[in-house]
Amino acid sequence: MATIKEIAEHLRKQLNELPTAPGVYLFSDKKRKLLYVGKARNLRARVRSYFQKSLKSPRIERMIAKIDHLEIVITQTESEALLLENSLIKNNKPHFNVLLRDDKTYPYIRITKEPFPRVTFTRRRRKKDDLYGPFPNAKAARQAIKLMHQHFKVRNCDLKLGEKEYRPCLQYHIKRCDAPCAFLVDEATYLHGIDRARLFLQGKRDDLVVEISSQMKTAAAAFEYERAAYFRDLLGLVTRVQLNQQVANLSYSRLDVVIARVEGWEVAILITVIRGGAVVRSAQFKVDLEDEAVGDVAKWLTHYYLNHEDPPDEIVVEKDEGLAVLGAALAAAEKRAIQVTVPQRGTKKRLLTMTEETLRANLELQAAEKEEHPGVVQLADALALSQLPKRMECFDISNTQGTHSVASMVSFFDGRPDKKNYRKFNIKTVEGPNDFASMAEVVGRRYRRLLSEGKDLPDLIIVDGGLGQLHAAHEVLQGLGLGDHPLIGLAKREELIYRTHTNEPVAIPHHEPALRLMQHIRNEAHRFGITFHRSKRAKAMIHSELEEIPGLGPTRIKKLLHHFGSVRRIRDADQAQLAQIVGPRIAQTIREHLR
Repeated sequence: MATIKEIAEHLRKQLNELPTAPGVYLFSDKKRKLLYVGKARNLRARVRSYFQKSLKSPRIERMIAKIDHLEIVITQTESEALLLENSLIKNNKPHFNVLLRDDKTYPYIRITKEPFPRVTFTRRRRKKDDLYGPFPNAKAARQAIKLMHQHFKVRNCDLKLGEKEYRPCLQYHIKRCDAPCAFLVDEATYLHGIDRARLFLQGKRDDLVVEISSQMKTAAAAFEYERAAYFRDLLGLVTRVQLNQQVANLSYSRLDVVIARVEGWEVAILITVIRGGAVVRSAQFKVDLEDEAVGDVAKWLTHYYLNHEDPPDEIVVEKDEGLAVLGAALAAAEKRAIQVTVPQRGTKKRLLTMTEETLRANLELQAAEKEEHPGVVQLADALALSQLPKRMECFDISNTQGTHSVASMVSFFDGRPDKKNYRKFNIKTVEGPNDFASMAEVVGRRYRRLLSEGKDLPDLIIVDGGLGQLHAAHEVLQGLGLGDHPLIGLAKREELIYRTHTNEPVAIPHHEPALRLMQHIRNEAHRFGITFHRSKRAKAMIHSELEEIPGLGPTRIKKLLHHFGSVRRIRDADQAQLAQIVGPRIAQTIREHLR
């Protein structure tokens, strides 16, 4: 890495002339292409630190090697510098600036500006629109819109009203709209429903409860019971929503909880988002550190919230290091105060602990996904395999004294079930209880198909059973030119692993992860196969019982099962019910036979 003495003469002169004021610095390459924008409380100290002999991240070292030109902009305060830095990064997108970005476009509910307004779904934020939200997801927004239509009688059509009269649609007849299209309601009454919808969306439900209760009592006193029932149902909706929100036991309407963990040159950040007193979503980020300064996290969070659609009123953090400027910059940008809090006790502290536990669990899961399963590594050593068996496929045969024979195949990847690649097989060519021939059939079918389709083979093939099943599978693989492919058999009782080139089994101690992994794979294949076998046997028993009834063919059996669902329900049905499906004569025969 270049030091101040080693860099170009013109750049060294610039570094010597830097002021100690706050501001923004811009690094460019020889072609004047902007590489990086940063802000500093002290421009001289911050910019010169890049060229000191101290440990830097690989990304920053690559950037420093390309720097050929330096520009600065002096500001009055560090907060001004932060806002200017954010604007420059947003407009120029320098290559070496790593920011937290929330690219999600959140859903909103829009109340249109028409004579008879509509309530619609949108993801576009325009100042002229009457918007409510954002909602945590599209489903939540659409459910709220559905409630508007059902209970506040807001129209859901896109007709241009006021120009001509239309016929009332179904929504009017099921009492979800008062049909302004047919001039059946005046504009003032319709707008009253819109006002209720606004109170509902704004969360002012106490005001709404008072108003609806009063109207319900007035309607009841006037003996308008249908109208009173409508207000009663509406009151139930508002009360129910209030109770659902109180379940979260949080009084903070717009709160974000932030936890950051530094690991090497990376920092993981988890943000728990609370809106309307409930946890609605979380966002996790991983970014590279620039240097060892703790201020990196504060800077990234500031950029995240400066460019966010839905900034909170309060941000809860673990430490206040470097975050003093965050609240000031956000307040300046949003024209409202945004508080940064470091709680010591109470609900906010518990939320901080919950977010920390979530981040730790997520990082452990992500680390587990990257690491090799210990059983896979140990199995490769025990079987002297040339490569790790990352993908393994295991076969199992299931039958009842040779009837209803089926086979199952389960797939494991990196020691974990890969259920989308599980397969079921009906045994087609084998009669009677012959597990060896059944194993040869399904193994041949499976890998003949993979070869014909040009798909990858598993790293290890496993058959449930001893030497008999193993040799049957090996013989069919030899016929496919796969005689040398890794293949083993796992005996059930002794828990011994058999291989093709020797009759001497491999015994892995019971406490070792390799054997536990093999048992997991074998048990999963057995479970999957037994489930398929039971289903097939049950279907066969149903059909055989119905097929014994004279005059009842496959078509009528199918109709009966489709209508009643099971033989038991067919048996419990009376003759009139059966006659509706198969006619009176066959219905009587069924009743007599099933008795």
